[in-house]
Amino acid sequence: MEANILVVDDDLLNRELISKVLRKDGHRVVEACDGALALEILQALSFDLVITDFVMPKLNGLKFVEELHSLHPRLPILFITGYLSVISGKTMLDDIAEILPKPFELGVLRSTVQRLLINSVAC
Repeated sequence: MEANILVVDDDLLNRELISKVLRKDGHRVVEACDGALALEILQALSFDLVITDFVMPKLNGLKFVEELHSLHPRLPILFITGYLSVISGKTMLDDIAEILPKPFELGVLRSTVQRLLINSVAC
């Protein structure tokens, strides 16, 4: 399934790695270095999935996802974070975002992306 995916991460190497893997799988990928820029991009373009880091400058992942969810409540969101302890336990994210802990295997990233895209089409 080919999709439009927004990758939001302030770490250039992580963002480029995720984007490269997704492009290799045939997806169209747009990158943003922080949540504030990502929100600007989301006003201009349409996406099937957003992948975002949790700890970022200007607008952290939690605030970004809260604003994103208010604008696009059905858009699937995948958090990729090394700060799992920061968001562990029952949170508001459980209902609106999937969480993939860093470090992650590329196969797990691919399968999670495919599952989220398939589930969003089924809804």
